Amino acid sequence: MLFSSIINYKINEKKIIFCNFILIKKKIFNLKLKKKLYKRMLNIKQLIFIFFNINYWKKINFKNLSLIITIVKNNIISNIDGIFKLLIISKGYKRNNEINLNNIFNNLYNLIWTNLGCYEVNNFIKLNLIKNNFTIESIDKIPFLSKFFIPKNIRISNTNRVRLGSFISKGTTIMSEGYVNFNTYIGYNCMIEGRVSAGVFIDNNTDIGGSASIMGTLSGGGKNIISIGKNCLLGANSGIGISLGDNCIIEAGLYITSGVKIFLLLNNKFIIIKAKKLSFINNLIFYRNSINSRIECCKNTINLNTINLILHKN
Repeated sequence: MLFSSIINYKINEKKIIFCNFILIKKKIFNLKLKKKLYKRMLNIKQLIFIFFNINYWKKINFKNLSLIITIVKNNIISNIDGIFKLLIISKGYKRNNEINLNNIFNNLYNLIWTNLGCYEVNNFIKLNLIKNNFTIESIDKIPFLSKFFIPKNIRISNTNRVRLGSFISKGTTIMSEGYVNFNTYIGYNCMIEGRVSAGVFIDNNTDIGGSASIMGTLSGGGKNIISIGKNCLLGANSGIGISLGDNCIIEAGLYITSGVKIFLLLNNKFIIIKAKKLSFINNLIFYRNSINSRIECCKNTINLNTINLILHKN
């Protein structure tokens, strides 16, 4: 699928140092162009079609404007292309893990993100901008979500802990210690106080407790995408490397990876099973036996809809 955006920008030394996406077209359809095209004025859609077909779709510059075109299945080719792809996810035009973000850190370079825009590092030093009372927010390849997009009806206590490329649904609260990486999806009315790593999908009404961690696709998880169902609870300082179904609970302080041996209570008897075999199964509670320290799992009978109702009203 092809996406386009018209951005305005300011330049210094022929390098874009600040840009703002002002228009996104969700779908671009092939147009039938008439003969003697050179005699006709072209609109934006026709320009996109022509440049795409002659394989010159990276960036088209006009005076104080730039037409950016990106293809979701292609590799990232520049910082602007990468930021645009992440913005597409944050706006909900494509779900996380549906856009090609392979080798994103190899194809982007660090920028200095300030309260007035972003600057290339060398440009920033040459212009001696550090004396101009700028507030440097980060030196990174990916900006905060709030630099380019603010979702409706959400609460974020610390905006610099939510990266562009995360999709946050209505009613969700992200507390000060919560962290949401790019290429993530968070459903309605969730409470995030832990870490949501890249690639993770979280469904509606789920709580991620303080300092809890979800294994992502960037470090340790590989291509294993973690999904958490509706009405789940990860206790404080817990963590998972498996997917959860609906109405599941992980006890505080308990970290479960795919190879961990679980004592599953089935028909009043415990059987030993690898944790990954329990992925996507609903109504489970995982806990550590305080007497023998083994990790056990049984059916969850707790109604999580009644937990922290006030906190979920953001």
